[in-house]
Amino acid sequence: MSFFKNVQLRNWLGYILALCVALFIIILSNSKVKELKEEESVKISNYAKTLELLNTETDIPPKTQFFLVQFIEQNTTIPVILVDEKGNYIDSKNVSKKIVSDSLKLKEELNEMAESYYPILIKLPFGNQYVYYKNSVLLTQLGYYPFVLIILVTLFVWFTYWYIKTVKKTEQSLLWAGMAKETAHQIGTPLSSIMGWLEILKTEEIDQKPIRNIEKDVHRLQNITDRFSKIGSTPSLKKEDIVELSKQTFMYLKKRMSKQIRFEFYAPAYPIYISLNNILYSWVIENLIKNSADAMKGKGKIKFQIHDSKKNILIDISDEGTGIESKNVKKIFKPGYTTKKRGWGLGLSLARRIIEDYHYGKIFVQNTEINQGTTFRIILKK
Repeated sequence: MSFFKNVQLRNWLGYILALCVALFIIILSNSKVKELKEEESVKISNYAKTLELLNTETDIPPKTQFFLVQFIEQNTTIPVILVDEKGNYIDSKNVSKKIVSDSLKLKEELNEMAESYYPILIKLPFGNQYVYYKNSVLLTQLGYYPFVLIILVTLFVWFTYWYIKTVKKTEQSLLWAGMAKETAHQIGTPLSSIMGWLEILKTEEIDQKPIRNIEKDVHRLQNITDRFSKIGSTPSLKKEDIVELSKQTFMYLKKRMSKQIRFEFYAPAYPIYISLNNILYSWVIENLIKNSADAMKGKGKIKFQIHDSKKNILIDISDEGTGIESKNVKKIFKPGYTTKKRGWGLGLSLARRIIEDYHYGKIFVQNTEINQGTTFRIILKK
């Protein structure tokens, strides 16, 4: 398969590319945040030196004093608190009045600032003072930016994956429905003709036993046509005895398969009524049993078991076939996957659709061993 035709590989390449872009932006933003932190630290350091200069030098020219005062006033973003050596409040910039007017809140704010940056000492003739500060609101918000970006990229990748999967599933559903309905239509025309000829043969003075057998198979073919016509439309469910229905399907296949296959059927001795579409359910059982027979190459044992639990009905179909490699267990339900030389690889995919989408149950590989066999499990709600 060509690289550019491998859709799954292209999808993963897109995800990796999006991740690389996100990592690049995160690294770049972290670098910019670090630069801004250093820049703000330098500003506050100069702020403290300016205060110290204004309070220690007496012969500063008026224009220089004005410039230094303007330099202090230019800080409109970085929260700053000035205290004496005893921790008493002197002045502040860009700090809420509610904080500076409440001694408890002021103490908490000073502790928070001290955890962010070590206070800057100002040596003055009449005693030392300390400048406490922390990151500006903008810088704090930028610190959260990488995390927000990670969340957004994750959501983007998840949404893209979900959208592609949904579109793909919708396209597959429409394709299956179209193929199924067309197949039902193509089978229906000659089938009607065969049924008409059977009715004529019944009136002839010939052995009726072969005609009755043919009639059973034609009836079965009619059921297959009904199954295909129901794919793509919402089937009606009604209360059916799953024990009897399973047994009928099982016994029908037993009569028509290799005599070298041993068939074992185990089920409760009482009827169990659950909501089913009998035609589609029978098709799933038929598909699984035929797969089991193919896996054993027409020789071995097929065991069918029904377990009645409190809330669910468990159905296990086991064989003594070649088994499934662990790497392929998740692939077998995907459309188009098959190990047979003939076939479209839609059987198990349609089986899952019937059980999970129409009957709201589950179907999966319960266990499998190479050259030992496989057990499929179906779970249906009561």
